Amino acid sequence: MNIATGAMNTLLPKLGELLVGEYKLQKGVKGEIEELEKELKGMTAALHKVAETLVDQLDQQVKIWASYVRELSYDIEDAIDTFMLKSKGHEPATSFKKVTNLFNKFKTNHQIHGVIKDIMDQVKKVSERRDRYIVDDNAARPTVVDVDPRIEAMYRKTTELIGINKPKIELTKRLLEYDGSSKQQSNIISIVGFGGLGKTTLANSLFQELKAKFDSYCFVSVSLNPDINKILKNILLQLDEKKYSHIDEAWQTKQLIDKIRDFLNNRRFLCVIDDVWKKPAWDTIKLAVQDAKLGSKIIVTTRNKVVAEHAGGGVYEMKPLSDDDSRQLFCKRIFDSNDDCPADLCGVTEKILKKCGGVPLAIITTACLLASKPRNSQEWDKVNKSIGFGLEDNLDVDKMRKILSLSFNDLPFHLKTCLLSLSKYPEDELIRKDRVLLQMKHDLQGQACRRLESYFSELINRSLIQPMSGDYYWLEDGKVHACKVHDMVLELINQLSVEEDFVTTYLSDGQQAGKCTYTTQKKKIRRLSLHNSNKSYASQEAREQLSKVRSITIFGKVDSIPPLSSFHVLRVLQLEDCSGMDKNHLNHLDKLRLLRFLRLGHYSATELPESIGKLESLETLDIRGASKPNSLKSHKVLFPMSFVKLRKLLRLYAGRVKLAQGLMLGDMKSLQELVIDATRKVIKEIGNLTELRTLRIVFSSEKTFELKESIQTSIQRLTNLQDLDLRNNVNFEEIIDMQQVPSGLQRLFMHDSYMEAFPCWINSSMLSCLTTLSIRLGFEYLQSDHLDRLAELPSLRFLKLQLRRGGLNDLGFGGDNKAVIEEALKDYPNQAALSTMLRVLLVT
Repeated sequence: MNIATGAMNTLLPKLGELLVGEYKLQKGVKGEIEELEKELKGMTAALHKVAETLVDQLDQQVKIWASYVRELSYDIEDAIDTFMLKSKGHEPATSFKKVTNLFNKFKTNHQIHGVIKDIMDQVKKVSERRDRYIVDDNAARPTVVDVDPRIEAMYRKTTELIGINKPKIELTKRLLEYDGSSKQQSNIISIVGFGGLGKTTLANSLFQELKAKFDSYCFVSVSLNPDINKILKNILLQLDEKKYSHIDEAWQTKQLIDKIRDFLNNRRFLCVIDDVWKKPAWDTIKLAVQDAKLGSKIIVTTRNKVVAEHAGGGVYEMKPLSDDDSRQLFCKRIFDSNDDCPADLCGVTEKILKKCGGVPLAIITTACLLASKPRNSQEWDKVNKSIGFGLEDNLDVDKMRKILSLSFNDLPFHLKTCLLSLSKYPEDELIRKDRVLLQMKHDLQGQACRRLESYFSELINRSLIQPMSGDYYWLEDGKVHACKVHDMVLELINQLSVEEDFVTTYLSDGQQAGKCTYTTQKKKIRRLSLHNSNKSYASQEAREQLSKVRSITIFGKVDSIPPLSSFHVLRVLQLEDCSGMDKNHLNHLDKLRLLRFLRLGHYSATELPESIGKLESLETLDIRGASKPNSLKSHKVLFPMSFVKLRKLLRLYAGRVKLAQGLMLGDMKSLQELVIDATRKVIKEIGNLTELRTLRIVFSSEKTFELKESIQTSIQRLTNLQDLDLRNNVNFEEIIDMQQVPSGLQRLFMHDSYMEAFPCWINSSMLSCLTTLSIRLGFEYLQSDHLDRLAELPSLRFLKLQLRRGGLNDLGFGGDNKAVIEEALKDYPNQAALSTMLRVLLVT
């Protein structure tokens, strides 16, 4: 029901825009719009009441009513967006086409009167249903949710784990035993237990502590529907990232297995195969690692004891936490201490812990929920009663879903929308924050656009998504830039997406994710996600289903996609692997007049289609990673002359580009974010993009380094620039001397090139807004005046300095590194400046 609320919140401002915008509406039409606005506000108020009630506890008629409102709001928004686009003169008023069955009457600006009349008729019918269903009375009733433990622990830090020492000590002893035997039985240990007991957490803790004792190591997740070749490639990449960073896409399973076996031959290795659901997946993966010799060890985690026994070797069964450990974990998450529960909360705390049954994530989820509540027994007792009973005797799937539902339903509607947007991603997918937030911005158009980055952080803090680290996914600023959705959370949001018609996801086997087998009613598709799916949309009925799709995302190689002419109101088109596409796949691209976000991953064509210039609503274009099939190198993509017509384009993320004769990048005056490879023409034009806020330039060859000096002239003209990132993709170091940077800079990254002198522009008058600084310096030690100037930067929160030799070589400042920094800098003479700098850097 939260989606209906969000959809209505998006629609109301657009009606207001119609009233005040330059649409030359007649006075009578404006009056009708005002009347419609009032009616929709009344519906919104009722929806807010509905949204406060757990979905499982809503009257079925209320659910139906909210569903009507949601669908109506989508149809109204689609019609208004189409009208607003066409009425601004982007195409003749006489060429209006049908957008929906509900809004097929207007053909000119003056005929919007008929559209509003149709809308009002539909709104009145929905309002009458609200009165018949007595929505306001049925919406808020007491709710009870049974606890189910079928979820795995999602901890932010391994150091926060409670009750893990005993199993860790026991398994460490078994793993380090080596008597020279080459028998497979002695080399494999399977950790088995139901979801939520911390199998992965234990395995990861062991892996992190023991990997240094082995020649090679890897940690891979299998999941319920594994892509075996992807897993094998991941193993190779972890074993030797440099050698296998560009794996031949044509390699088949046998070739991958042989490569792994050859690499591991005569090496002592540690391998974690996490989250194995079925025997066949293990049977294939074990072919690559089964010849474990020299004391090599394999750790398997699974929920299925049959799979654990099938894997061979030892089996370790996880147990729930003891009462003491449960209490300690609970208190540590809420009170930041092991046992500091106020006396007036002890009673209700014991009741809550009893219902959590020693399941770590059940405890953590409930603790996160309580952390946002007032610390009094009445509020906590409400949460206790809403959790209900069920854990003591039965650990089934449904009950674990319900404890997750409790946490989900406590989210404000904008966070619910944010979390449900992640339901389109495959299992174990690394989700880049920048991409998902942009897609949400363009798809939801206001429902969850404000403060999107903070929403991402809130979901991490509530343990609903897992922050992921790694060089590729972390800018060196101490922030999280990627996440994963735990399988059980993904299962939950898939089911909720089906219930609310939010995302329709088809898996590789053609089945719809999250759909109950007894569901037969065909519903409209608003957001479509295909995972290596071969589902056909050839029939007329299937194409009609697509006419209302607002967002389509395709994971896996795109061999065929539904015809683009089927998508009348599409806002987001995300194709993650276009390497198998030909130019015909983008036929009718010009029909997507409402498209705002376009991603073409692994784009194999050498030029963008000329029709791209007709995407008059496009705000974000992402073609990073363009490459030929089975090629290790990226290739240039030609931007056609029509590209200059994209007057609303705010963000361009590209690699190597070639501009058509006469096309000037500097004419794209609307651009605010640019990621691009350096060329002489590009560097020259950048200075004309005076609206740029974010700029990342990649120097991809030795020839482009000569442009590093000329780029300074362009950068100095970018007075609105806030984020600057200069990096290279070649294996040699280069000196760059930046004489000046824009004074409004907030974040500066220069990881790959050294500056010979400490920059003169690092001072409080030049960089009063700078919060993040990561640079390399071409000398051995920092001087005291350098520290003085750093200490004076008033906004600095994160600093990383890399010195060419000695000193603070590759030392990051910020986070929890205060003791390390103080030790490293103890010999610098100006300790007063050092102390000031540390206070500035470590303030929260």
